[in-house]
Amino acid sequence: MSARQPSSMWVRLVAILAVLVAFDAVLVAAAYWLAHLGVGLVFVMMGGFIVESLTGMTPLELIVGSLTLQAFPSLPVLVAGTVLTLSLQSVFGYRQSLDSAATEPVELNWAFIRSFLTGGNDHSSQQATGTDNASEHVRRHVRDRLTGLAHLSTVSLPSVRVVESPTPNSFVAGRPGEQTLVVTTALVERLDDEQLDAVLAHELAHLKNGDAFVMTAAGFLPTLTARVIERTIRFLRRSKVVTALFPVEPPADEETVFSSAQFHIAAILLSPFVLTVASLLFLTSTACYRALSRIREFRADSGAVAIHGSPAALASALESLSGHERPTADLRTAETGVRELCVLPYSIHDDEDGVDGDGLLARYQRWWQSISATVLPSSHPPVDVRIDALRDRERRAGRN
Repeated sequence: MSARQPSSMWVRLVAILAVLVAFDAVLVAAAYWLAHLGVGLVFVMMGGFIVESLTGMTPLELIVGSLTLQAFPSLPVLVAGTVLTLSLQSVFGYRQSLDSAATEPVELNWAFIRSFLTGGNDHSSQQATGTDNASEHVRRHVRDRLTGLAHLSTVSLPSVRVVESPTPNSFVAGRPGEQTLVVTTALVERLDDEQLDAVLAHELAHLKNGDAFVMTAAGFLPTLTARVIERTIRFLRRSKVVTALFPVEPPADEETVFSSAQFHIAAILLSPFVLTVASLLFLTSTACYRALSRIREFRADSGAVAIHGSPAALASALESLSGHERPTADLRTAETGVRELCVLPYSIHDDEDGVDGDGLLARYQRWWQSISATVLPSSHPPVDVRIDALRDRERRAGRN
């Protein structure tokens, strides 16, 4: 690799990180704007005297100000909000990355947020630790092999978490003072010891390069916006008002809901704005996140060879893992936030469409999945390109 290539890579990396910070500022501004619009809509339904006494503006003026893009935070509020968002990203991103590898999906609710803030473990996180004898045996085997590699790489030994899954994969998540390596049982079963060492060295290279922290934090916004979109659509599909006015088929496993009339109507009116803002943030931040993921994979492959010393072992491992039979669904729609961290672009668990019914919102969800798969770039370089680079490195090492 020429001297220019690493320099160019670092320039791209710094540029992408700057864009990710800018996304945080946009998120703060969007949340501030949507809050103004939401408060205005609620108090239009309830009567305007309360909000007018607090803000000096009528609810209608608050709504008009939001719609005409006048309700944006001042520079101090924007800076403070962005700093707060950045400080929370590593905590939320780290917990979200580990919870996404759980046996059961984690709901975006108050208990989930509270577990983030307190640093506690929820039930789904405990499920993913693999406490049965088979998983514990795998965890000890991985940790034993990891210990020697960590010593060679001068990287602190991360904690090890084992996930029962038929998909062979691994990833690392990190925040200051805490790092975790996640492996699936299928990964250990499918690879021999030499191949497994090469994959573990790949993950340690991510830790050494700082990728684990950066990527874990960077995955916060795509994951958050994806959850907001999902929950907003779920709310609309369960709303009695929406199902009465439009041909919307509620999910088969959920009852329709009707909360306080003023808040319910305001939430319905706010939903199109939330979906628009969240969708734009999801597409743009995910595209940037995946571009960052592509850069880090090449660096980690090179770092793995420096730690383990065998390009052939990692190439062989990638060939074996990429031969795993995958679902027919486009992989780009799978588990944004964690899949980008994995050694290969597969989700930890098998993916399903998850959309039932043929109503208006069900069709919108399928359309959204199709658009995401078409517009968003892949999260990893092609496996055959990575393998060719490793084989070429092996040939060059043999000639020296």
